[in-house]
Amino acid sequence: MAALGLLVAGCGSSGAGGSGGSSGAGGSAGSGGGSAAAATGPGATSAAGGSGSGTGARFRIGTTLPPGLANKPAPAIKLTDARGGTFDTASLTGTPYLVTFLYTNCPDVCPLIGDEIRQALDGLGADAQRVGVVAVSVDPRHDDAAAVQAWLKRHREPPQFHYLIGSEAQLAPVWKAWYAAPQIPGDPNSAHSAVVWLVDRRGRIATKVDAGAAFDPHALAGDVRTLLN
Repeated sequence: MAALGLLVAGCGSSGAGGSGGSSGAGGSAGSGGGSAAAATGPGATSAAGGSGSGTGARFRIGTTLPPGLANKPAPAIKLTDARGGTFDTASLTGTPYLVTFLYTNCPDVCPLIGDEIRQALDGLGADAQRVGVVAVSVDPRHDDAAAVQAWLKRHREPPQFHYLIGSEAQLAPVWKAWYAAPQIPGDPNSAHSAVVWLVDRRGRIATKVDAGAAFDPHALAGDVRTLLN
């Protein structure tokens, strides 16, 4: 599989929302990022805050991943980039990156995640050019190129922040591969998985950050720097 990046998902509950999604790894905004005990499936954490055994022990805010997921090849993503053209995570081979799941109409958590990622990249200085970010839409009904481009501009996201869009049929396999629950159609509140995944330079899943509640961008920058070094 291609290299996997830092995945940032939005807020809300895991589970029923959209035909393509599955419950699991992502925390929820309503639960303040989700608890390890509540998480199920391969994306669940065995401990919070990088405690315990496994990859999380070397990260500041990245959580420990279960043996079945830690250091496994990240699922490939190939979708339309809202900035233009097609983006394939295979192009990030040799580059650590972030993967996230967002939607432009999100009232709270998604804007926060976008800002926190930008601040983390700012904290890396020149090294930020050596890091990629992949955001995948969880709202294909409303996330078209114009809406996403406006969102990227509003949040001052850098060129290496790739916000990917598509139809539900195109996005659903990516949601499933990443254990992401999409936004529930018609729900005015955020109701989708909230997590940021970190992928190392070899394209392996390194750790994840629960993003249903605010996290420290400087700590995230430190975790990304760990992958760079």
